[in-house]
Amino acid sequence: MSLRETLRQAAERLVVGHAAEDLDDGVLQADLLYAEASGLDRAQVMAATEGAPDALAKFTELLGRRLNHEPLAYILGRREFYGRTFEVGPGCLVPRPETEELVEAALTAVREHPRAKRLVRVADIGTGSGIIGLSVAAHAPNTKVWCVDVSTEALQWAGKNMRRHGLQDRVVLLAGDLLEPLTEPIDVLCANLPYVPTEDYEGLPPQIREREPRIAVEGGVTGIELIRRLTEQMVSHLALEAAVLLEVGAGQMSWVEDLAVTALTEAGREVTKVEAHRDLYGIRRCLEVRTGY
Repeated sequence: MSLRETLRQAAERLVVGHAAEDLDDGVLQADLLYAEASGLDRAQVMAATEGAPDALAKFTELLGRRLNHEPLAYILGRREFYGRTFEVGPGCLVPRPETEELVEAALTAVREHPRAKRLVRVADIGTGSGIIGLSVAAHAPNTKVWCVDVSTEALQWAGKNMRRHGLQDRVVLLAGDLLEPLTEPIDVLCANLPYVPTEDYEGLPPQIREREPRIAVEGGVTGIELIRRLTEQMVSHLALEAAVLLEVGAGQMSWVEDLAVTALTEAGREVTKVEAHRDLYGIRRCLEVRTGY
C-alpha cells in the first residue's frame, strides 16, 4: 500500500471516529501526524510515495492517540497562533484562531494609547499558554506585560513560550486569582476567561471535555461568572486611560458589555469607546471598552 493510501485510510478513520470535521480535515491531520512521526515537513510527506517502517510504526501510535480524543496540538506539542509557534500540552487550553481578533484589537489599543511613546502596561488574565500576552509583547516592544493565571500548570507552558520567544525582559508571569496579583496600574487589560455554561459543557466534543482543563473552559452556570468577577475587580486596577478587551461566547456580548460599562460608569469613569469585534466566523467575539482615551 502506498503512503498516500495509508494516510487516506487514516483520514477516513479520523472522520468516522469524530476526530476530524470532514475528509479534508482528516487528510490534513493524517499528514501532520505522519510528518511528526517521520521528521518530514508536510510538503515532503505529500511528495513521498512510501513510508519508512519506523515512521509508520510511530504514525500508528500517534494516530491511536488522536482517535482516543487527544488534541492534535497536544500530540504535536505546538500550535500556530498569530504568526508564531507556541508550545502546548496537557494543563493548558489549546489556542483557538478566533482569539487572534483579541490580540489584533489589543495591539491597536496599545498603538493608540497616550503612553505609546513610553511604556504601555498590559495584563493578560487567564493567560494559559501565554498566547495573548506574549503575542502582544512580541509585536509591541513598547509594552510591559503581566501574564496571570490561577493554574501553575498552565503557567509552566507560558514560561516555556516566554523563553522560546525571548521575552523574559518584558513579561512577568504571576500565579493568582484574576487581577489580585497585580500591583501596578494597567493600561490595556486583556482576558480570555472560560465562558462555556456548565449545562453546555457536558455536550462539548470529547477532545475538549476529556482532555483540556475544565477550569479553562467552563464558565459556571451562566457562563460569564468569572468575567463578572473580573469586571467587579478591574476599576481599582486600571489606569485612568485604559482599554479593556474581553473574549466572550456567542450570544454573551450584550451581557458582558453591560457589566463592563456599568462597572466603569459607577466608578465615575468616562467610557469613550465600546466596540464588538467579530471573529473569522462572523461571531461578536471580543468586547473592547475604553476609558479616558
